[in-house]
Amino acid sequence: MTDHPLTLHTEHSANRAVDALCRALADCDPKAAAAICAAYLDDQRTGGPVLGDPFGMVAGDAGLWADSAPVHELAAYGVAALDRLRTANLGLNARKRLFAALWQSFPDQDRKAFLARVDAEGRFINRGAE
Repeated sequence: MTDHPLTLHTEHSANRAVDALCRALADCDPKAAAAICAAYLDDQRTGGPVLGDPFGMVAGDAGLWADSAPVHELAAYGVAALDRLRTANLGLNARKRLFAALWQSFPDQDRKAFLARVDAEGRFINRGAE
């Protein structure tokens, strides 16, 4: 059997699961493989420092900025970020957390109005923004 370039070699090929995983990911569509990896990493997060932000400064800076930014800037950056995240390799659980945060920001009346636009199969009935 020929080694795949993504195969991680462990001492005496002791970890065949790692080899199999690398081969399976390499055989996937690149976007699907990236989504699988992003979802796995999101599930494994500890809430501690992340690579590229070892001191939590990005999140802290973002919170400070959001606390002092005018509403029109928050809306502009928020919409731009959500639009970019739509095509980003973001795990399903992270998307659920974003959705839940948005959902909680709506008053009960708007939540009920939104749910009234979802059919029995869970499809959104698009009647335009109201």
